[in-house]
Amino acid sequence: MSDSITVGLLQTASGADWATNLALVRARLRESAGRFDLAVFPENVLCLGRAATVLRHAKPICDLYAELGGLCREAGVAAVFGGVPVAESGKAMNSSLAFAADGALLARYDKMHLFQFDVGSPGGIDETTTYGYGPFPVAFEFQDWRIALSICYDVRFPELYRALGAFDLLLCTAAFTRQTGQAHWEVLLRARAVENLSYVAGVGQCGANPETGTELFGHSLAVDPWGEVLGRLEGPGPGTLSMTCRKARLETVRATLPALEHRRFVITLGHDASSATESPP
Repeated sequence: MSDSITVGLLQTASGADWATNLALVRARLRESAGRFDLAVFPENVLCLGRAATVLRHAKPICDLYAELGGLCREAGVAAVFGGVPVAESGKAMNSSLAFAADGALLARYDKMHLFQFDVGSPGGIDETTTYGYGPFPVAFEFQDWRIALSICYDVRFPELYRALGAFDLLLCTAAFTRQTGQAHWEVLLRARAVENLSYVAGVGQCGANPETGTELFGHSLAVDPWGEVLGRLEGPGPGTLSMTCRKARLETVRATLPALEHRRFVITLGHDASSATESPP
């Protein structure tokens, strides 16, 4: 059993060109080798632009497995690519893909909640014009750690994480806007840590969308199971934040406040509150 893992939160300012972004990702992975057990990139890491640009760059999943798994194998480091466009049925799925250091696929999660913000205004955002809805939540095992995957807007929906049961580390890979990030980013990440008694890593895009001008928040954040902030990136540009997660800390917090054992209701995703069932004693 791995008593601790070190996670690298690799904040980027991605552009619209896939090849340019891929070269930057390759360089960041090489820098991560020997430093981190797991390197985590934000949403839109390989393509950030208008809907038409993202759809044009979307690739079949088999191509992404080969390309991104190959990068991990080349660098010798496990990584999560926090939101890449997978070509599927005329749209794309916004997929978080996790690979082992040998290039093997560990997990795929398709974003379940699609962001709509001030739709109809000049600066409005509607992800439903680009992506399809993901079908279910996903967690995976890595060095005896259970890691939950989520992307950006997902973090506003705590029932997604409840559906997974207990996990040790929650990854929220994101491209939060500056407006919503300033108001909600930290409070949401800390709330998810407290209610799930887990570590939380929020890994963000910074800078601005080069085609729409939307300013992005960045401010990648590491939170422990008690809700304490372990570290944050404050600067306006790309950067790296190291986060060490320890099993002893998890066990101490969960023994002190065993809230996960006190749940009285289990909500099934896709049903309303009337389908709630009392959990067994």
